[in-house]
Amino acid sequence: MSYEHRGDIWLKRLEVGEYGNNCYIVIDPVTKQSAIIDAPAEPDRIIEATVGTQVKYILITHTHGDHTGALRELVEATGAKVGVHPTEAEKIAPYGNLMLNENDTLQIGTVPLRILHTPGHTPGSSCFITGSHLFTGDTLFPGGPGRSASPDDLAQELQSITKKLFLLMPQTTVYPGHGASTTIADAQCEHAYFASQPHPSDLHGDVLWMPS
Repeated sequence: MSYEHRGDIWLKRLEVGEYGNNCYIVIDPVTKQSAIIDAPAEPDRIIEATVGTQVKYILITHTHGDHTGALRELVEATGAKVGVHPTEAEKIAPYGNLMLNENDTLQIGTVPLRILHTPGHTPGSSCFITGSHLFTGDTLFPGGPGRSASPDDLAQELQSITKKLFLLMPQTTVYPGHGASTTIADAQCEHAYFASQPHPSDLHGDVLWMPS
């Protein structure tokens, strides 16, 4: 199994399941320890992608079913700790045994992975950053935020994005839970257009930064 060499990490992206979810394998090139980010589906493919590494963590960006469908099989195969924000741990019981809080840092061998709590899409939505690599789950996509269930949720999600993610270096690569990657710089430019436009007070759901 080949991995992309991204400077300080090795990275593998798998597109799995009926919703085209991304599952990421982050590997420390020095120790070969790894972390699986999200457990969407097709556990056999994910397990195969970790061959030759020691899986230390399975990290859940949020607990919607399309991000956790393969969790049981991955835990049984790897014995890894499962990290999730405390507000959503019960939803994946008994597997959520590592609580991830704002600014906690996990070590994958020599690779530090910092936790950013970014509520809005769900109460416990979390992003993970190491170096210039940001894994956003369904918080931020190319072209807009993740789907929101209410105007209040959208407002919270936008605050998570603008007050936390947009503070990162512009060249940071954004790896979302579905679809292609983007950068913080591109997201900032798209959001600037969005912020300059009038919006209805009940805006929520699938929101785009810019008209297609």
